[in-house]
Amino acid sequence: MFSKFMVGSEDGVAETTKNESQEKNAKTVQNNAAKTSFIDDKILRMMGNMGYKSGTGLGKNEQGITSTIDITYQLGKRGLGLDIKNLNSTQELWDFSKENVNVKEELIWIENKNDDSFYDISSMSQWIKEGAPKYQIEDETNFCDKDILHNVIQSKNIFDELDLLELCKARSKANPFETIRSVYFMNRAALKMANIDAATNFMFSRIDENEHHKSHPGPFYFADICAGPGGFTEYILWRRQWFFKGFGLTLKEENNFRLHESTCASPVSFQAIYGKDDDGNVCSPDNIEDFRDRIKHETGGKGVHFLMADGGFSVDGNENLQEILSKNIYICQCVVALQVICNNGHFVTKLFDVFTCFSVGLLYLIYRCFEKVSIFKPNSSRPANAERYFICYGLKANPVVDSIKEYLWKVVKRLWEISECSDVDVLEIVPLEIIQSDRAFCDYIRQSNNRLGERQIVGLQKLAAFCRNPTLVDTRQEELRKECLEYWQIPDKPRCALPSLSIDDVLNAIIDRPEILLVQPRELDSIDNFTHTVQDVEDWHYCSLYSSQVTNHCNFYVGITSSKVYRLQRNKWVKVKNLALGRGTVLYGEFVKETVKLKNRNAEEKCSFRYSLHVIDALQLADKSLTDLSFNERMKIIKIYCKAINKESYLTSVRVRPKVLEPMANLAFNSSLKKRKNNHQYFQPLPVMGAHSHEELYDIHSLLLLKTNSSQSFHSTYVLRVQMFLKAEGCPEDKKYFALDEIVSNLKERV
Repeated sequence: MFSKFMVGSEDGVAETTKNESQEKNAKTVQNNAAKTSFIDDKILRMMGNMGYKSGTGLGKNEQGITSTIDITYQLGKRGLGLDIKNLNSTQELWDFSKENVNVKEELIWIENKNDDSFYDISSMSQWIKEGAPKYQIEDETNFCDKDILHNVIQSKNIFDELDLLELCKARSKANPFETIRSVYFMNRAALKMANIDAATNFMFSRIDENEHHKSHPGPFYFADICAGPGGFTEYILWRRQWFFKGFGLTLKEENNFRLHESTCASPVSFQAIYGKDDDGNVCSPDNIEDFRDRIKHETGGKGVHFLMADGGFSVDGNENLQEILSKNIYICQCVVALQVICNNGHFVTKLFDVFTCFSVGLLYLIYRCFEKVSIFKPNSSRPANAERYFICYGLKANPVVDSIKEYLWKVVKRLWEISECSDVDVLEIVPLEIIQSDRAFCDYIRQSNNRLGERQIVGLQKLAAFCRNPTLVDTRQEELRKECLEYWQIPDKPRCALPSLSIDDVLNAIIDRPEILLVQPRELDSIDNFTHTVQDVEDWHYCSLYSSQVTNHCNFYVGITSSKVYRLQRNKWVKVKNLALGRGTVLYGEFVKETVKLKNRNAEEKCSFRYSLHVIDALQLADKSLTDLSFNERMKIIKIYCKAINKESYLTSVRVRPKVLEPMANLAFNSSLKKRKNNHQYFQPLPVMGAHSHEELYDIHSLLLLKTNSSQSFHSTYVLRVQMFLKAEGCPEDKKYFALDEIVSNLKERV
């Protein structure tokens, strides 16, 4: 017993001594290692407990390596030990004072104070300088300090070895504005336009407040080119809805517009056009001409109030040549703008570097066409890239603009001719000495390039630091996100799908008694009833109807989505094909088969047909309620709405136009109704909407009379409506019809 106890005691003493030794060793290891590396304390204690001694290697014979392997800062999936020049893993910090971060950015304009004299087209045609394509940018120092250009190029070269995942991880933490992302829009482009719009005091989305445009009846027109999936347009339509109408030109397939995916803006007032080649290529002269002609026609020959361009393409591996590779897009976007913008309209287009004589010459010519211009890099554009925007205010109307427009059109066609040639390119479009003769412009370009170059260098250096040290984070991101969205007037809410909507949901929200929709018009059966009903002629309007005694074409229409529309037909809701109305729209209209007369080049007439919805009255147009408005106010808004949502270029779509409504007194003296000579059938001439039409009309079989004095709401006008059927050849004898002459004679006696 004793012997056994003593043995046990000796083992216990030895064990205690061993534990004390291990703990002491672990503390020594921990203290020594802590001086040289950032190794977890628990790991150091564990190693010490297992017999590890500081300064020796692991293993039975202490044969392991004596230096620690720090993998905390390993870059992405790179193998251990891979060394990339200028991009080694470090624990370096970043000096945030290098960055100049302001939520309210400074927008620097240069005013065009030149007189209206300039070179004529024959002189400018001599300016085009062609030669072998250039594939270097290092010597382009005419409009930028040499050191800044060199540093930009060197900073970009740091990332030649980076893969996309590494770059995205570093960028998400380095960019102080990165967490803004796209909010509830489709992509970040929408926020760029919101940023630009706010920085320019909303000169785009509030162009209806501009002194030159505020008298325009609406809708206000814009164009969006090279901009799929449509972030710029989504922002404008979210801001102004169908009071603005857009036209788009962009490449098809993966670069196409996808506005149907938006959860905050309806594409009902946007029309994509792909040009004569039907591919959306903005560099094709045929596409440009087709786009111009369609827009001019649909805007009454005046053009759009502003144009936005966001063209670009991947230049992976050739980042330093992005400007040279993008020259065709630069000039084609500018040419389209000059072709389609109305007088005093605005323009914004994306640029990258602006170092070459070609790019600066192009900007110089555009600058001579506008009242003032600015080169601006918004906060929403990542600081490490070369992206910037050229903003142009107030297109002038003078011979200078006409000459420049003609000259640039000539350059575009020449670039298209040589687009398949690899040994020739257009190098200059304005001689260097002519650009330099405008001292103010040259100074502006140089200062802009230097300022943005320095900003980009800092952005690239910061990105490199965040790549080398993945523990770095810009802690200002959330605060800047909140401040920017507030400044841009964008609500901070997540993107979420629109709630589903039913016909009952729409009707119950705006009509107390949906059964009112079933009220039929009162039919007059004698001229005496007409006189008794229409006592005060000044209180009434009339319109001609395609509807007859046999078939009624007047119905209510409800828009559930921009492409899902229903018609109340024989007390049932029936889906209508090829008709787009805004979500929540409730209107009363007539579905009409129109005759469209065309003339070909040989002046030969050809007739075709288009189906149209003639809007008579409306309760609600998308989110705009009309229930409490007077008849005249409703008609004014309906005209804007019809212009905005009609897609004339889509030949298979149902047209949307306001019904031709006239005061009842007009029927007595200057009626627009006509009678065919061969069968005495009446017809109504229409305002021509087709680009190639010379006459549009439809047959009429009845008149609809609407009481429209100032006290009449939609409900009273609708309930009190009266219908009179016109007599024509072949009318059934058992029905009551009115001769138009009989109605006119009655009115003449009372007006």
